[in-house]
Amino acid sequence: MAVLLPQVEAVDLAKYILAIQGPMSHLKLQKLVYYVEAWHLVFQDKPLITEDFKAWVHGPVCLSLWHAAKDFSLLNGNIGVKAAGREAIIKRMESRLSKDQIELIKDVLKEYGDKPSHHLESLTHSERPWIEARGNLPPNEPSSAKIKKTTMKDYYRSKVG
Repeated sequence: MAVLLPQVEAVDLAKYILAIQGPMSHLKLQKLVYYVEAWHLVFQDKPLITEDFKAWVHGPVCLSLWHAAKDFSLLNGNIGVKAAGREAIIKRMESRLSKDQIELIKDVLKEYGDKPSHHLESLTHSERPWIEARGNLPPNEPSSAKIKKTTMKDYYRSKVG
């Protein structure tokens, strides 16, 4: 019998990431949420977040997260959560997620969390999901094309040993 894994909103996942990692740029946060989703698709075979990503100029963007953060941060300005609320955010999210999901998120943060935002942007620009969603658009051309979760899962699965 398959285990039903919970899904969360991208904004809640982003707050959890900020509570664990500390302040970071909006650009970096978007990429970390994207990579958590990508690797969740690979290892859990289903989405963690309910939203999709768009293939924007600076890489994958989740619109709900963009709207939630746009008034608090420019692209490279830091955003964070208040220190007093960090423990509550972590506790709330970890009560909703499975042990495997928590471990996966923390593994993704270990792998990508110390990378600068421009590195993560360049990385997503070199990977098939973003490239395929953008098609023949020039790199600086705006796009609202959706990055397919099936493409994400297939691409990142191909990177596993």
